[in-house]
This record gives sequence, C-alpha cells and structure tokens, in this order.
Amino acid sequence: MSPRRANPQLAQRRRDTLIKSGYAEILDKGIQAVTIDSVVERSGSSKGGALYYFPSKEELLIGVLDWLLRQVNGTLDQVLQSQESARGKLVAELEVLFHSAEVNRRFYLVFFDFASLGTRNERFRALFENFFAACHRRDMAIVELGIRQQQFRRVNPHDAAATIRALVDGYCLQWVLGPSDAPIEPYRDRCRGVLGAYLLR
Repeated sequence: MSPRRANPQLAQRRRDTLIKSGYAEILDKGIQAVTIDSVVERSGSSKGGALYYFPSKEELLIGVLDWLLRQVNGTLDQVLQSQESARGKLVAELEVLFHSAEVNRRFYLVFFDFASLGTRNERFRALFENFFAACHRRDMAIVELGIRQQQFRRVNPHDAAATIRALVDGYCLQWVLGPSDAPIEPYRDRCRGVLGAYLLR
C-alpha cells in the first residue's frame, strides 16, 4: 500500500505544500511561466511526489485556484459571523476585501491571472462560478437582513448583491492597474460611500 494513502494527514500536508508553492510561483512569475519543476523546486518536494498529486500543470493550477477561492470564502464567512447587524457585516466584509495594499495586490495579481483562464477553460470557469455564487448568497443575506433590521432601504436583494460584488471588483481592478504606490484606502472609502448612498436609509 502506498504510504501516502496510509497517512491521509501527511498526504494532505504534502498536497497543501505544493499548492502554496504553486501560488507563490504564480505570484512571482505569472501563470504562463510556472512549471511543475519550478513548483517542485520551491516546495522541496520530489517530482514524482508532485506528479502523484498533480499529474499536469492544469491539475496543479486547478488546485491552487480552488484553494485560493476557498480561503477567501472561509475568511469572509468567519468575519461575518462575528457581526450581528447587517451594517456591521457589510463594513466587516469591505475591511476584508480591501484589507491592505500588500495583501490585496498579491490576491488580485493571481486572481486576474486565473480569470483569463476562466474565460477559456470550463474547469476554471466552474470554480469562478461557484465562488461568485457563494459571494452572491452571502451578500444577498446581508441585504435581506439589513432590510429586516430597517438599516437598508427596500432594494432588490438579488440586484444589490450583484452591485456589491461589481463595485468591490471594479474598485480593486482600478487600484491594481493604477499607480503602484497608490494606497488602497481611498478605493475602499469610495466603494463604501457608493454602497452607503445606495443601501442606507
């Protein structure tokens, strides 16, 4: 029996190490320049071990994107559970999504690299579809709660959730493609101001 199969925790740690090394490689070089060999070298794994978990570069990239989107969704779910009011939840969400220049630049550099694959490859597109569906459900729940708590105007929750995501991604795209030394806080504040004018009573 394979020792990897005999020890699921060890197998998961090895897989996670390869995924995180793949993320770091994409961040440093971009998706096109990443290879299985470069990820193996960064992770300190063997090529045979890497190919056991990820038989191709596409499989590795799928693993990295799935991990990255799960990290974001998990963080947002935890943060929102710590707030009781809809307004508090929305503020907390924007704080996560506009966390800091360093964190956001890393995330969006990789995110937009993957987005190009999502327009051409069904497997990547499906991961993005699931991610945006989770974002939509979460934001709809915030808006519906805000209406019940009489903190938000009676807007259409479906449309409002789509608007929240469009504003966040739009402002982050403007920031990433703007001057490299631009602070992220003004973009967060603009997003917050537009949403406040749209949602708040």
